[in-house]
Amino acid sequence: MPKRLSLFALLLLWPCALLQAQELDLRPEKVIPLPKADLVRVEKLALQAEENYKAMSDEEKAIVDLAEMDEVLTHFYGVGCSWYCGGLVESIAASSSLSNKYPADNAHDFSITTAWVEGVDGNGVGEWLTYSFSSACPWITHIAILNGYTKTASAWKNNGRVKTMRLYYANKPYAILHLKDTRNLQMFNVGKLGNFQNSDAPELWTLKFEILDVYPGEKYQDTSITELYFDGENVH
Repeated sequence: MPKRLSLFALLLLWPCALLQAQELDLRPEKVIPLPKADLVRVEKLALQAEENYKAMSDEEKAIVDLAEMDEVLTHFYGVGCSWYCGGLVESIAASSSLSNKYPADNAHDFSITTAWVEGVDGNGVGEWLTYSFSSACPWITHIAILNGYTKTASAWKNNGRVKTMRLYYANKPYAILHLKDTRNLQMFNVGKLGNFQNSDAPELWTLKFEILDVYPGEKYQDTSITELYFDGENVH
């Protein structure tokens, strides 16, 4: 009888183990370097907004004053079509934010000078971002992440960066994303996510990103994400 019970228990547990094994283990499909000139320009503009600007030479100030900030990451989209021609993020929520200066929306404003920064004590493990989409959105196939606080080299080093995060698709664990400790853009191939052309789907569906581990900052425990946005197919 004990042996039969053990076999029966294994049979009951087997589907659960199978579901657990289906969680994907993903690393960046490609890493796209940010244009060095753009990074230099952004850093100088960031200095302009800080006290450090006052300490710059007249020549350095002149360079800063003439620089133009491109808030949109046109380097990655150019003038062609992207998922955003037909896709729309309905809302973004975060478990916490360091202050009103670092809200969840900063992770989706296409600016490399702003960031979402979690706001709990410690390094932010367990904190999350959730993106909501309408069922009419085209398929999402790629997730793009600028990890850490990208705007300056010092901000990136001083603040924590995400090392691993769990992606929940429609409130269920879907994949573990392993991020590199780099200031460049990381692209993850996530298959095909969404409810495109599914008339029976709920009106909204979500992607949740939960921090599991971090690369610690040299000065602060706060963990940051500069950008987290999407690409896909069936836009037109």
